Amino acid sequence: MKLLLRAIGWAGLYVFLVLLPLLAAAWSTPAAAPRGLVHELGVAAGYVALSMLALEFALVARLRAVAQPFGIDALQLFHRRLGFVALGFALAHPLLLLAAGTPATAFDPFGGPPSMRPGAAAFWLLLLLLASTLWRRTLRLPYEAWLLLHRWAALALLAGALWHAFAVEGRSAAPLMRGLWIAYALLVAGLMAWQRLLAPLRAWRRPWRVVDHRIERGDSRTLVVEPVGHRGFDFSPGQFAWLLTGRTPFSALQHPITMAGSAEQGPSRRLEFTIKALGDWSREVVPAMGPGQRLWIDGPHGVFTPEREPAVGLVLIAGGVGITPMRAILRTMRDRGDRRPVLLLHAASSLDRMTFREEFEALSKELALAYVPVLEQPAEGWNGERGWIDRALLARHLPAQRAHWQCFVCGPPAMLDAMERLLPQCGLPADRVHTERFAMV
Repeated sequence: MKLLLRAIGWAGLYVFLVLLPLLAAAWSTPAAAPRGLVHELGVAAGYVALSMLALEFALVARLRAVAQPFGIDALQLFHRRLGFVALGFALAHPLLLLAAGTPATAFDPFGGPPSMRPGAAAFWLLLLLLASTLWRRTLRLPYEAWLLLHRWAALALLAGALWHAFAVEGRSAAPLMRGLWIAYALLVAGLMAWQRLLAPLRAWRRPWRVVDHRIERGDSRTLVVEPVGHRGFDFSPGQFAWLLTGRTPFSALQHPITMAGSAEQGPSRRLEFTIKALGDWSREVVPAMGPGQRLWIDGPHGVFTPEREPAVGLVLIAGGVGITPMRAILRTMRDRGDRRPVLLLHAASSLDRMTFREEFEALSKELALAYVPVLEQPAEGWNGERGWIDRALLARHLPAQRAHWQCFVCGPPAMLDAMERLLPQCGLPADRVHTERFAMV
């Protein structure tokens, strides 16, 4: 209940801050005479777009107090979707002003009126930012390059939009409105200072080093790291952290990876991260990380953990590298002597790509664990489950008392979509189905 109230509070604050410019504009006396309903609607759309763009920075600032009720993966998804909503308001702003009689030259970032050029530049930067996000893989844009483009283009477009709001006449020129734009600018500056300066400085004082590097099935590698000169941190099984693997914590080489080991770390305080070869960083940087190499860690983050959800038993469903949080959950249960029943459905294309299969088979003898491998392309002679995890397969394996169990699903987006649809049909309440959707782009 406490987390629910915090979620409602943060959501209410977000809506209030988005609409605050409209409230301030209605309260202010405009510096110029009103110019008709369509024009005023266009101005209002611009205000909403500007406040939403400013608040986009808050959604990705990794503020634990904000993320705790929702999960950072949910905030990332919210950030992405609200980017398109902000684009809709940003499009409505010039279209309505054009319909109200504003000349088209006002939207030329090079030849328009001086007060309009920063706003026009911000609009085109917003289109560039969203296009580079949607078609990053098509454009073969490396993640690190995209991250730098995304970060600085967003900052530049917000600066241009604020400059435009300060420069134009009308309601934006009222003292209350200009004070509000200053407040939004200070908010973004503070968020940027935290994420790009203070948080890296804090991490720099808490380095880690690699002590082991293991090759796993399924094009994956496990890095074992230990704290250097500090205690490390506690985490809940299923949580993740950002690995900062450049020369300093200020590097763009920052990737979110789930802790794959037990939350009962022991005196060494070591952490394990299992990383699948999916991109340039995981294919080139990670294989070269040997014992003794320094790195930094920003964590823990995330709410994908059974420790928040009381349950008589657990259903774990994983595909691909989504198996890593399940390993952390099961190893933690073993170390704590947790004898609750667990069903693990583990999907992979073939047996040799089934990461940690032997370990799960061993854990099934130590825990009340039913381990069910599901192969999409099994070799001849395979007698286990095959194909996809569908409704029939779920009906064969889900426990009779499933309505009182909690289910955690991690894997490719298509699997998450299917499980969110099928599990409630199979009698597992939707509020007991937890998925982790984490995509930086």
